[in-house]
Amino acid sequence: MAYCGVIIMNKGDMFTIYLNGVIMTVCILGVYREEYSGEEMVILGVIEQENMIHVPLNELESIFQTSKFIN
Repeated sequence: MAYCGVIIMNKGDMFTIYLNGVIMTVCILGVYREEYSGEEMVILGVIEQENMIHVPLNELESIFQTSKFIN
């Protein structure tokens, strides 16, 4: 969980930002505390809209064979 002003963001949250004249969708991949400064850091992933797909959770096993992936 990360705090951005008064907004609480969690891993997996997606939002759209406007940066340098470009609209981008980003997803929070992780949050950690920087070792030396103690500052909270957020790892973001930029998502291309044309590459985004929505798959029902119960269909993931047919797409990804769980025996081949380790989290």
